[in-house]
Amino acid sequence: MPNSKNLQTVQELNEKIKKSKSILFSDFKGVKTKDLTSFREEIKEKGGEVLVSKNTLLKIALKENKFEDNMDESLAGQTVAVLSYQDPLATIKSFFNFAQKIENLKAKSGFFENKFVSEKELNALSKLPSKEELIGKLIGSMKSPIFGLVNTLGQTRSRAVYVFKAIADKKQ
Repeated sequence: MPNSKNLQTVQELNEKIKKSKSILFSDFKGVKTKDLTSFREEIKEKGGEVLVSKNTLLKIALKENKFEDNMDESLAGQTVAVLSYQDPLATIKSFFNFAQKIENLKAKSGFFENKFVSEKELNALSKLPSKEELIGKLIGSMKSPIFGLVNTLGQTRSRAVYVFKAIADKKQ
């Protein structure tokens, strides 16, 4: 019979997992408390949360939310779950940037848009441009042909003015 504290923890985990857009599981064995605290703050700024919970309770919450792929490998040993509530890529990028500074912080696997992703796939996702960068590139590429058209049309008008001026000068 599960105790009430564990039931409450699973219920809280369920709510957080339902809200999350991506989940990353990481091994944090040997990570200093100071580093973990600054990591939590950075993830919080990106609209996410870092959870340290018992693996069995986390497995139960994930299964209740239909996340069941490869859970045994992902939730072995000391595991921290990084959940993203806003931009699913922002927390993954932050994790890998932070992991470069802290050698013991290693990604195991995760879920991105409700699909299981391996550590290699998470690493590849971390290298993708952010949503803002992609929007900027799209707008830039859309503006370029328009500016070219405006310049061409502007040159045509100025040439027409020179032609009319030359005709007027010739008639005088």
